[in-house]
Amino acid sequence: MSKWLQIYYSALFGALGGLAGWWLVGSVATQAWGVWVAALAVGAGLGGCLGAFVAASDGAVVKRKPVRAMRDGILGGLAGLVAGACGMLLAQAAFLALQGGWEGRALSWMLLGLLIGAGDLLVSRRPRRAAYAALGGLAGGLAGGLLYEGLTRLFLSTSGPAQVWLSGIGLVIVGACIGALIPLARQVLAAGELRVLRGEQAGLVRELSDTASIGRYDGNDLYLPDAGVAWRHAVVRRAGDGFELAVLPDTDATARVGEHHLGPGTSWPLRSGDRIRIGGAELEFVGR
Repeated sequence: MSKWLQIYYSALFGALGGLAGWWLVGSVATQAWGVWVAALAVGAGLGGCLGAFVAASDGAVVKRKPVRAMRDGILGGLAGLVAGACGMLLAQAAFLALQGGWEGRALSWMLLGLLIGAGDLLVSRRPRRAAYAALGGLAGGLAGGLLYEGLTRLFLSTSGPAQVWLSGIGLVIVGACIGALIPLARQVLAAGELRVLRGEQAGLVRELSDTASIGRYDGNDLYLPDAGVAWRHAVVRRAGDGFELAVLPDTDATARVGEHHLGPGTSWPLRSGDRIRIGGAELEFVGR
């Protein structure tokens, strides 16, 4: 699956998360609550739904593993719930300080997107990747928030029921923007990528920010369900100014980088264009 298709699906799942958040928040009468309690509840609901759906997209459409999608969705939802609650409280304070308007709403959604992106740390446990996701979430929150605000102002004079539906459309837009810009930021800011040339996952592209695990276990960053691939086979990690491939020492697996054969516990520096053979899969490393 190409990186652009991955971004598309992440945007689609983000939109579904926004729709789910709209339904969840709308089913609770938060209008009768205090402004800060309402902000806490709304942020937790929206953040939890957005975080869950965006995190689940990889397992659902790239790895095609429902259980993995559910696990990642639960972790992403928990991270999003906390991030959304904290983000909306900060956003409410900023909104009141700026007395509303475009600036206040934009800052509100930026904070929410930033913290949802940062919640990727709980799912991936990759600090650099999470930092890139946080920047993407910030940009997505800004873009989605401005579109939401523009839509609201365009139909400001419409009836109450119409405003309810408009808020749903606005949250779908926000979710799609956050969902799309998180993986886009990771792709743009990454220092390299792995492309699967042959095998079950042929066509798949994975960005490299710091470390990427490879293996037949669907919890690996690069999931390869090919014959001859170990459960946890190898890892591509930073080494100096570049990257290296290391075969994990606790396996009897092997790998090849060009003509170089690697056994358990050994590593080899990677150069852009290197072909990597792992089991029945062939990869290409592309550095930047």
